[in-house]
Amino acid sequence: MPKRFGLLFFVCAVLCALPGSAAAQKLPRITPRKVQDDKNDHMSAMGHLAARVSAALQQKGIVTGRALVAPPNPTGDKGCTNAPDCFDDNDGPAGGQAETSIAVDSTGQHIVVGFNDTRGFGLNPISVSGYFYSDDGGKTFIDGGQLPSPGSDTIGTAKFPEVFGDPDVKYLGACTFVYSSIILKKFSATTVAQTMGIHRSTDCGHTWTGPFEVTSATNPNGFTTTSGSPVDAADKEFMDIDRATGRLILSWTNFTPVAVGGIEMSTTYSDDALSGNPPTWSTRQVVSATVPDGQSSVPRFGGNGSNAYVVWRRFPSFYTNTFAFARSTENGNTWKPSVDLTSEFFTTDSEIGNDRPNNSPSLAVDQHSGTVYLVYANNNAQDGSDIYFQKSADRGVSFSTPLILNSRPGNDRAQWFPWVTVDSSTGRVWIFYYDQGIDTSGDLSQVTYTFSDDGGRKWSQPTTLTDRSFHAGWGNDTGQPNLGDYNQAVAQNGELFAVFAVASRPPAGFVDGQPTSASFTVPDVVFKRISGKNRESRPATLDLGGLTFTDSGGNGFIDPNETVDVRAVLRNYVTNPLNAANLREVQATLSTSTPNVMIVRRSSDLGNISPGQSATANFRLQTLPGFVPGTPIELVIKAGADDTGRAVLQNTLFTGTPVATELFAENFDEITPGTLPLGWNPVHGAGANTVPWTTRNDFCGTGSNAAFHVNANDGPTGGSPSRWERLLSPPIAIPASAEYVTLDLDVCYDTEDDPNFNILAYDGMFLRIADLTTGRILRSVLLEAFEDEFTTGPIQSMPKHEPRSRDRGYFPNGDMALWAGFSNGPQHVHLRLPGMAGSSVQFRFEFAQDGGGICSDVRPTHTDCGISVDNIVLKSVVSAPSQPQND
Repeated sequence: MPKRFGLLFFVCAVLCALPGSAAAQKLPRITPRKVQDDKNDHMSAMGHLAARVSAALQQKGIVTGRALVAPPNPTGDKGCTNAPDCFDDNDGPAGGQAETSIAVDSTGQHIVVGFNDTRGFGLNPISVSGYFYSDDGGKTFIDGGQLPSPGSDTIGTAKFPEVFGDPDVKYLGACTFVYSSIILKKFSATTVAQTMGIHRSTDCGHTWTGPFEVTSATNPNGFTTTSGSPVDAADKEFMDIDRATGRLILSWTNFTPVAVGGIEMSTTYSDDALSGNPPTWSTRQVVSATVPDGQSSVPRFGGNGSNAYVVWRRFPSFYTNTFAFARSTENGNTWKPSVDLTSEFFTTDSEIGNDRPNNSPSLAVDQHSGTVYLVYANNNAQDGSDIYFQKSADRGVSFSTPLILNSRPGNDRAQWFPWVTVDSSTGRVWIFYYDQGIDTSGDLSQVTYTFSDDGGRKWSQPTTLTDRSFHAGWGNDTGQPNLGDYNQAVAQNGELFAVFAVASRPPAGFVDGQPTSASFTVPDVVFKRISGKNRESRPATLDLGGLTFTDSGGNGFIDPNETVDVRAVLRNYVTNPLNAANLREVQATLSTSTPNVMIVRRSSDLGNISPGQSATANFRLQTLPGFVPGTPIELVIKAGADDTGRAVLQNTLFTGTPVATELFAENFDEITPGTLPLGWNPVHGAGANTVPWTTRNDFCGTGSNAAFHVNANDGPTGGSPSRWERLLSPPIAIPASAEYVTLDLDVCYDTEDDPNFNILAYDGMFLRIADLTTGRILRSVLLEAFEDEFTTGPIQSMPKHEPRSRDRGYFPNGDMALWAGFSNGPQHVHLRLPGMAGSSVQFRFEFAQDGGGICSDVRPTHTDCGISVDNIVLKSVVSAPSQPQND
């Protein structure tokens, strides 16, 4: 069983917030070196999976990257930077809760959510377009499974058509919804075509018919290979409905060798999608087919029966994007020449914990005023990316100067995957997005929203949409992407209906999903319905900048019968001049639901807090004699000013004085440099040359012998130096009594990263822990997938993230957080890892480097490139038992 699809997929219905409430429901580098830019790198994850089945598209084009830093070594393949969806990658199905889509009927009672559902890979015919529906406004949801396919055609034992996800769901009226997907249809006796299809439900999403082929998307240029396979492949579609005429428009990317750049941005429409059996489709329109095109096209109708628009992403160079825009005054019958709405801007950085970043745009139209709204991520400030907004008040003829909406533009790390929607009744413009501005490093993330009631001139202060922040890397495995490629929302009648993925803490820690699945049970899809009408839905702009405590026992750990003073640093996080404000007379209160914990001092006055400044709230709690050491204490801080609602900030305190038992230690000092300890094995993973792990005592200036792997341009003659090399430890037994384990080690690294980005790197190392336990599935688990605590020196998690890569010599697919760049000396790594009791495990240190560039290409004075690992200590921990109380 792949990833858990929220609680929905284990029970038929899950209680969520009442309509209008804010509670959430869980549903089930350096400059490029002659970059070979395969246009198929821009294909979506599900498009790749479909393309692998059809094997229909193998044509390649070449685009040369534009330098931001002078190229030190013009060779090598830099993977899929600014081309996040690699063709020909080797991963399994994309993450089970990727690409969520939502549609809502006019009453707000009937809601349909679509998503990529990896359970469907076990079906014949394959169908990975999953759905669930609600008939009570989102109080409960039903798991509908996967969209059906008749399977009436066969090639061998495989039945067709197959349904390959990339969902978009729209409401057409009455109780009718449509759902678009990539499909594979039988094209000849031995070949298939990658095209588009829609399903239709006339009972509010309970049952579906289809797929109905979008005939205009099926090999539209008409050419075939010598083996008879169609040369065109359809990918990444979005839809829109014109309520004035009933016309359904669909836009997509057509990959084809016919176009000069290998891509045609295409549209078609149906005027009988509501009832046609099958619906009929107009002749395809090629909106654009230039070299920089393109991906992630979004069509929208203007609401007057004549205007239509489409926007998409372009790739003019290795490091830059633009957004192209085309308009129609004939409701999509024909299109005026496309224009670039933006000048070239710097592409988004990688985000720790998130797979496959992208700059895809979102578009919405006010159906009454005709105003067109555009939102996207822009990394010109090079802090990861900021959320940019533009609008057109003249039906797409011209657009406003960009406005930056996030809390601290240029100074709040990455915001990504924005979505814009307009309330059809009030005109309110809603925008929401992922946000890592709540911490200075690591993968701590939230979903943030903002809105405007005056057409985008003034905006509410950005506010969290998630109930608590989460680690984006939780649940991450090789079934990428972990958080998907986009989120969606609908706004109507004064309310926002949003769906998005949240990576909650894996319930079972290391063994989550075992023994039946190689995947974790998180992330979950979350549904949120909010109104924004009352004060509590506009909380104070406060986040939790840090939380510390002092225990009366004085040993730094919380045990029974102790007084604990808690200090919470609250920050007024909005500094954007657009909406920054002083918070006056801030008050905070503390509560907990943890048994045998009593709040002694529950209120704290913080006075005034100006934008960007912090204040400390002081609380006191008491653990009672019956408190069980090791029990996490769940804290809830509610803080607000005299004219705001209350921000709700949640945090967990781990408890218990640890009693640690060393299970494994290795400092490599008992062996001769150049050899490995008994039981340690180097394993070649991939690449044309094998360069085993070894040990050195002269790297990083410590004089200590350490495990080492070199970062070098040492490929075979005429071959690539790209490689994946592994270092495997002896097996380690974790006692069944362990509450958790701690892992400590020292790393030192000087490898190739990209000076144009804060996070992106190409060569480095990460650590996975293999589960060797009898009776479980053998799997290697990334540390960030289940950690409770993870630091590298002064930062959270790991410092860098490698790009997705098609290089067969690289770690399969790439797209991992890793230790890379320049550590400036040894850095101590500490982890607290839950859920490992009774396991047999093995450390697997994974080094990967790409085909061009090493540390000296980035830092010319650095000539000793590589990474070392030393002083590895694994401990099993239980909490000290409670001491008996004196009478």
